Amino acid sequence: MTGAPTAGRAPGATPAAPRTVRLAYTGIGLLIGAAWLVGRDVPPVEHALRLLVVVVVVPALMRLLRRFRAVAVSHPPMRLLIVAKVLLVAAALGLDVLLARWTDWAAALTALALALAVALGGPVLHTRFPPPDGTASSTG
Repeated sequence: MTGAPTAGRAPGATPAAPRTVRLAYTGIGLLIGAAWLVGRDVPPVEHALRLLVVVVVVPALMRLLRRFRAVAVSHPPMRLLIVAKVLLVAAALGLDVLLARWTDWAAALTALALALAVALGGPVLHTRFPPPDGTASSTG
């Protein structure tokens, strides 16, 4: 051991996400999964488009509101978030359509996959991309 502050971590590894960030992404993941499950009776493409509007527009409005209120919060770059969300909803749509061929539980399984993807992947993206101005995150 070298005694360095990063001892025990692989070189280039990011520190674990703060607990509040992990909890926030878990809550968001559960909400997105629930939204997918609630819309299970709507045609899959229409449902995916509705969810996409929610996951892209609502966070953009929240970011704008924070800017007006001058609240500094660490977020990955907006372009990256939009691309990640579009890919996530597209993957959910594909998974739902594929699972619907084999099971009546397709919507529930897709909702679970969405919740897990956001809960586990969100903190990773969050810690990988520091705020653009170099300020610390107020979420953790």
